[in-house]
Amino acid sequence: MKPANFAPAYLGLYPELAEIARKHGYALAAHGSMARDFDLVAIPWIDEASDPQTVVDEITSTFALKEVGGAPSVREHGRIVYSLKISFGECFLDLSFTPKAPQPVRNET
Repeated sequence: MKPANFAPAYLGLYPELAEIARKHGYALAAHGSMARDFDLVAIPWIDEASDPQTVVDEITSTFALKEVGGAPSVREHGRIVYSLKISFGECFLDLSFTPKAPQPVRNET
């Protein structure tokens, strides 16, 4: 039998985190096993999606979460990654934002 982990607590946070992301123009997807931390990916879904820091600020002011690790890191393909610590245990969220693509020029026909 595998040891217990924080996956149930992470899943309990997901619906409200997804609503905050949606409010700011992002779709939110879970990624990974949730055995050690909760990996989330925010994908811009509308042209006017908020900047990532605005989303993180709302999340940390809504939940007992704290931004840790200093400035967000930039990872493969330009993902911006924030690490957020949950107020109990050794629980963390790694929240990645995929970059907003430049808008293509549309031909009027």
